[in-house]
Parts: sequence; structure tokens; C-alpha cells
Amino acid sequence: MTDRIPTSKDVVEFLNERFAARGLPYRIDQIAVLPYVSPMWLANWDVPQLENAPEREVIEEEIREARWRFPQVVEEF
Repeated sequence: MTDRIPTSKDVVEFLNERFAARGLPYRIDQIAVLPYVSPMWLANWDVPQLENAPEREVIEEEIREARWRFPQVVEEF
């Protein structure tokens, strides 16, 4: 049995669905993925595309949820 490692595309799809569900106008095209996997299972990705968005509190809440679901991803685009 092999477990599929989540990809950056999985995170983008998840966040875009969550933003749409909350009625936010934001959609992302990609995330920044670090070139390594953290041995402590800290998230190896970030969303620099939304750094200056005004609804930071709601956006950060969704990003925290996504990091919990997808702590480690591989680049796929």
C-alpha cells in the first residue's frame, strides 16, 4: 500500500474552495514550496500571493487549516 504525498496543486485547490465557500474574492495560482521535507512535520509551503490581502484574519485561518491538512507537500505544476 502506498500513500500519495499531497502536492502543491492539492493545497491550491483546497484553499480556493475554502475562499469561495467564505465568499472571498481571492484565488491563488500557486504556493511557494520549500525544496525539503521538514523532519518535524512543519509546513514546507507558504502563500506569498496573499501577503497583502486585507482580510488577513480570515485568510490566515484558512491557511492554518490547510497546513494542518497538508503539512508537507511536493511541487506539482
